[in-house]
Amino acid sequence: MNDFAFVIADVFAETPFAGNQLAVFIDARGLSDGQMQRAANEMNFSETTFVLPPETPDADLRLRIFTPHVELPFAGHPLVGSGFVAAVKGLVPCAPSVIRFETGVGVIDVSIEIESNLSGRATMRQPVPEFVSELVDGENSAHVASALGVSRGQIASELSPIAIVDNGLPLMIVPLDGLASVRALNPNQHSLRHLAETHSVKTILAFTTETVHPDSSVHCRVYAPGAGVHEDPATGSANGPLGAYLLRYGRVTSGEIVSEQGYEMGRPSTLMVNVERADDGGISSVHVGGGVFVVADGTMHFEGGL
Repeated sequence: MNDFAFVIADVFAETPFAGNQLAVFIDARGLSDGQMQRAANEMNFSETTFVLPPETPDADLRLRIFTPHVELPFAGHPLVGSGFVAAVKGLVPCAPSVIRFETGVGVIDVSIEIESNLSGRATMRQPVPEFVSELVDGENSAHVASALGVSRGQIASELSPIAIVDNGLPLMIVPLDGLASVRALNPNQHSLRHLAETHSVKTILAFTTETVHPDSSVHCRVYAPGAGVHEDPATGSANGPLGAYLLRYGRVTSGEIVSEQGYEMGRPSTLMVNVERADDGGISSVHVGGGVFVVADGTMHFEGGL
């Protein structure tokens, strides 16, 4: 029997037991692909990560990311949380303030601020998103509304379009007409999976600029039907493109964006999104960060051959 240590952290949280839960296996050498997938299924969080030695000289560590059902090339809260855990557990010599993770979309930097061995903040630099298409016709809007469990009139297409954006994980962004509509979402999971497959997206994000807290910029809910995640309490990989979308379509006036998520799940989350414009008006960089709290340490036991 082989034992592998893990840490549980709450990511994009302002207090412990909020935000998005993450299990980080701090030394996954010796685990097979199948064992990693089964461990992620056993944890049953949105994602579980496995830290490995890098395979490229440009990185400090390699990170593999699994939902309960599939492996992902990259994701937001797993990188933010794993960066903080790697720093406080001393997985990289000299306790650097930036850890470079090798992922399925290349090397991603995570900046860390340590307040204690149990709490701090971390921020990831994301791939700049590509705006793939807009869904502006009534038939597509009706299908999106039906899958999300809202009426066609609750989609705020007059303010900004339904858009497909890709930063390594293709995403559909859906504007709604207010906080009540977002909070009342009741998606049909079968229809949501079909919608995601039809438009070749991994994630669907619905949002409004009407917020719970006056200091917030946007309130959102995120679904990842293709990854087996019915709803996610905090999604860094989706909020980065959301920030770029909000700036592109004039829904915000500043690239400093505060996003609320997870409230409907009892896991209130705060994501700090920073989007910078290039001289040509495009997007030059996207960063997403937030608070991280270590809430548990443990060991998982693997029988030989599992």
